[in-house]
Amino acid sequence: MTGSRRMSAGLCGLMVLVLCGTACTSSAEKLEPIATKTVRDKASQVLGELRSTTPPTPESIDRAVTKILEGWNIGGATVLLGKDIPAAGRFTARFALLSFVGGGVNGEYIQYAVRLCVSYTGDVSRPSSTEMTDLACPPGLPDPSDIIPVSREVKLTE
Repeated sequence: MTGSRRMSAGLCGLMVLVLCGTACTSSAEKLEPIATKTVRDKASQVLGELRSTTPPTPESIDRAVTKILEGWNIGGATVLLGKDIPAAGRFTARFALLSFVGGGVNGEYIQYAVRLCVSYTGDVSRPSSTEMTDLACPPGLPDPSDIIPVSREVKLTE
């Protein structure tokens, strides 16, 4: 083989390696950041819903929690882990949020699910005081379905 052919063969091999490094990632590796972003966006939407209760009363906060569960609980995607809404002082609502996405590469179709558990706290009588923090997910939460397990639990930031 001449020097230029060897160089061409070496470059071709390098190009295949570089292409495979970007194109040969698994479906799960491609879907995980999408599912993570989606569930974090969902957590922010829950925060917005709770902050928008005006005036924040125990009743309006409870209605917001019910609205969140009714509107976003398709396929067990949102689970209320607990709530404490006193007549005055600080309230807490804790949720397990789920995101699952699907995609395929080379004829393989997979679905990928992530879960984020979040605690929302705020003052009952103070508008827009609600804040969100990470919460450890308790064991035994449901998977999206029998064939789609939760692949990973994520945090608000990582």
